[in-house]
Amino acid sequence: MLDLNLLRLLLILAKEKNVTRAARKANITQSAFSHALNRLREQLNDDVFVRTRNGMEPTPYAASIIPVIGNVLDRLDAATRGAHPFDPMLDAHTFYLGAVDYFEFLFMPVLTARFKTVAPNVRLSVDILSETIKLERMEMGQLDAFIAVDSLQHIPHYFHKYSLITDRYVAIAAKTRTDLPDRLTLSHLVTEAQIHLPAVSSGADHIDRWLAEQHLYRPLAAVVQSYAVAGRIAVASGYLMCVPFRIAKELATMLPLQILELPQGLPAYELILLTHSLFDRQPALRWLTDELKNAGIDHSGPAVSAIPCPLIPKKTGL
Repeated sequence: MLDLNLLRLLLILAKEKNVTRAARKANITQSAFSHALNRLREQLNDDVFVRTRNGMEPTPYAASIIPVIGNVLDRLDAATRGAHPFDPMLDAHTFYLGAVDYFEFLFMPVLTARFKTVAPNVRLSVDILSETIKLERMEMGQLDAFIAVDSLQHIPHYFHKYSLITDRYVAIAAKTRTDLPDRLTLSHLVTEAQIHLPAVSSGADHIDRWLAEQHLYRPLAAVVQSYAVAGRIAVASGYLMCVPFRIAKELATMLPLQILELPQGLPAYELILLTHSLFDRQPALRWLTDELKNAGIDHSGPAVSAIPCPLIPKKTGL
């Protein structure tokens, strides 16, 4: 098999027509260049270059293959140079994301407004699907990223995981519920009828797990798939709903709702970004990953970690 580096020397010598200059151009000694040229002559069974009054001239055979070699090496250089850089101001691209309602409700308005300025030809398409389907579609390259809730589902080790935002749970209730204290007790949680939006499609939920550890359960009057719908139901029915604090703040600006603290000891709501090892070195996806991590920083509150977190494979699911 021919050494590609030897073939590159043919192109240099064809241009320089002098072994000394060609060796300098190739950044090797003249002796090494001459030795390489002799190896080519043996492998190609041709003199390749012959000294003339005009310098080193290619033989007819060499002259016929030099343009082919130049074309092939140019294409090989282009192919191995890496993916084309992504320019968000110029490139048109649609990113497909799997997400939970928290992301769609809080992040999409922020990202859409930002992309209007910094990435006018970029479009986000969000699917609210089951976690299993999202992970499968990411592996097939049909989803670019998955915004998930941490600790509630098994994440295979070949996904890269980034922390986006950490939130605490509070309760919302209609302002007409003047009978409720500013901080609810455990008794309120297990006696008050509530609206529920599952944190993940399997139904797993931080609060239900926390209560189950204490052999307690809460009465659920309605199960919904949207925070906006849940807020309207809370106003109309007077039922409680446990939601992350940032969601509660948004809903309270839109609807006549009050925010109530929950009993201490509840676990946090942690939103994570998942990308697949097969695809996450693509320039466009790396740009999106940075945008998503920056969007997770709430400048009105404490800083949120955006540092890659190592994944630890789990042997069991939920």
